[in-house]
Amino acid sequence: MQTEAIVFVEADKVSLKSIEMPEPQPGEVQIRTRYSTISGGTEGWALQNLFTWSATRFPCVPGYQRVGVIESIGSDVTGWNIGDRVMATVGKWEGEICPFWGAHTALGNTSASELYKLPDGVNEIDASGTVVAQVGYNAAYRAVLQPGEWVIVYGDGLIGQSAAQAARSRGARVIVVGHRPERLTLAAAYSADIVINNHIENVIDVVHAHTGGQPVTAILDSVQSESAQHEYMPLLERGRGQIVYCGFTPGKTWADMGVLQQRELTTHFISGWTRARMESTLALMAAGKMSLKPLITHLSSYKNGPEMYRMNASKSQHFLGITLDWTT
Repeated sequence: MQTEAIVFVEADKVSLKSIEMPEPQPGEVQIRTRYSTISGGTEGWALQNLFTWSATRFPCVPGYQRVGVIESIGSDVTGWNIGDRVMATVGKWEGEICPFWGAHTALGNTSASELYKLPDGVNEIDASGTVVAQVGYNAAYRAVLQPGEWVIVYGDGLIGQSAAQAARSRGARVIVVGHRPERLTLAAAYSADIVINNHIENVIDVVHAHTGGQPVTAILDSVQSESAQHEYMPLLERGRGQIVYCGFTPGKTWADMGVLQQRELTTHFISGWTRARMESTLALMAAGKMSLKPLITHLSSYKNGPEMYRMNASKSQHFLGITLDWTT
């Protein structure tokens, strides 16, 4: 069967193409996509062939998060029915144009093990970004903290804002540090108690004004640069402070490990997703404690997908979240 898909043709070249989608194999289901959300950082690096954890296999279909409806079920699949609404991660099929990771397709096959039931009350646009939101959830729930303690999130993108929302779900008071005024406005409205533009404000002075000069409990760092580390390090108490690194940066190690050791800081590194974390993220969405929809600045027809990737790469206009609408 032919289906439309976003295709990374080669490095820095993306197109909308028709690809062959086989029938689902044993253990797989076939899903008609309704919404898929772009993971701008990881997919952007993959398009440039700079995702160093795994070389991009051109030509390929990118993406690892979508919401849709099951249209066909392969053998050996139990617990799912045709017509079920699901959140799905990676696609699975063989062909010249392969999945990497394969979510941005109108019709696609996915292993049943990569399906998630949508709880009642979960918005489909929220759920279409569950993997990215789960990264933020993972960051916020790695730190040891008590309600009322201060947490600083570095980064005003979707991961940073998801981490801020998840930290607030634990009762933390949250400060988001970034430098894009439009994103910080959204963070102030939906994700954080306080926002700081570190291009025009002194982070330490503003934080101390709110904390009474006391150290913060944890830094959730989605920026992962030495300059960011240098900026926030004085805010952490030696021997008790915590850092959760929750992003991807190509190239060599960016953190000064010696400083972490000298100050005896607890440091977490997170990646990927697990069923427990995905289901917990969806549960927070259902409870109204996490939401990506207000952060989606571009809800666009999938037909405009290549243009959205070019905007992501060139930063030609303000954007935060980008979701592709496959119903149009």
